[in-house]
Amino acid sequence: MTTEEQILKGSQELFFRYGIKGITMDDVAKHLSMSKRTIYEKFPNKDAIVELLMKQHLESHMEDLKKFRNSAANAIEEIFMTLKPIKELFEAMNPRLMFELRKFHPETWEQFQKFKRKALKDTLIANMKRGIKEDLYRADIDVDVLSVLRLEEMEIACNEDAYPSSEYSMVRVHVALLEHFLFGIASAKGHSMAEKYKKQLHING
Repeated sequence: MTTEEQILKGSQELFFRYGIKGITMDDVAKHLSMSKRTIYEKFPNKDAIVELLMKQHLESHMEDLKKFRNSAANAIEEIFMTLKPIKELFEAMNPRLMFELRKFHPETWEQFQKFKRKALKDTLIANMKRGIKEDLYRADIDVDVLSVLRLEEMEIACNEDAYPSSEYSMVRVHVALLEHFLFGIASAKGHSMAEKYKKQLHING
């Protein structure tokens, strides 16, 4: 593992455990038993670390989505395949991380928003069109309107004002919203298949 990779890995561990705002470059250095000078040789500030971590996460997530699309037997299985990595991410992540990212790192937040508006929206639309062709989703759904709704649902699952972490886990909220969305667009055939996958994968919040 290169020095840069060590810094990124160690920083992510701290951000996931404690959030972003309270972590300093001193904390990263101490966590890694590394000099601050070594860290500053690779990254000029914490913003640069956060930005590169987001870039890598989005690239990895996009590769996962492509893999799921190509390997899934149908549109509904493709949706359920996305649940495992999302659950793992939310279970590992401090619930304040997304709020702090939005408030204190606007450029990195905008990077995420651009990814959401383009790559994730295109993926959702492709999935819905696939599901319609497979007779698993209702033929009368407006894929453009509903893709935006689903993107907003993903974001609201991380919204502390809507679902405070003291009362709701992000996993519970995300799974509930995804199920609500999926069963809303599914045909009768799709409902049966979704129930089957739900039981097979033991999906719960």
